[in-house]
Amino acid sequence: MWIEINPRRQWVIRPPGERLNSKYVKRTFKSAHVKIMVWACFISERLGPLIVCDEGGVGADEYEEIIYDGLFLLIDDLLQPPETPDIIQVIDESTFLFMQDNSKVHKVTEVLEFLTENHVPVMEWLPQSPDLNPIKNLWAVFKTRFHQRFMELFNCASKSLEARYRYGKVLQEVWYNQGMEMVNALIKSMPERCAVVIEAPGGWIKK
Repeated sequence: MWIEINPRRQWVIRPPGERLNSKYVKRTFKSAHVKIMVWACFISERLGPLIVCDEGGVGADEYEEIIYDGLFLLIDDLLQPPETPDIIQVIDESTFLFMQDNSKVHKVTEVLEFLTENHVPVMEWLPQSPDLNPIKNLWAVFKTRFHQRFMELFNCASKSLEARYRYGKVLQEVWYNQGMEMVNALIKSMPERCAVVIEAPGGWIKK
């Protein structure tokens, strides 16, 4: 997902004569837009890592590194034997189904072979299909929370490497501090959303 660091247009309702009151004025940035690509994942009741990608986009090689450092790290952590001896672990490699969209970098042969070789089953999406990946909904809220935090911490946007490093730290802070309330709600909504999609073959839905 791309995070764009720039002010969003907002409508303000203010009393007469309060035009320049600081609480009704939003700061503007004169610098160019700054875009940062991030990757993250989650499972039921747990957020996975958020990875801030290097500047310049992501190709097959970079995406394999992201999968290795992000998804595999999460899976390995989940497969660790329980510390308490009276707990029985029921999770194994066959428990997971990796959900990603049909982005070109996700579908290249090298990436698919890499996932197969590492025994990661991937959910298949039709070329023209409703995008039911729940992380899409989470991204929208995450972007809003990040922009709010950004406005609290910084006076302007910068493209410098030092600034991008600081932005990456803030992105991870916001990701890990957002809690699981919305994640749990999204997961619980999936059966109903899938049923609505099936009832409307090829049509739009309200969910």
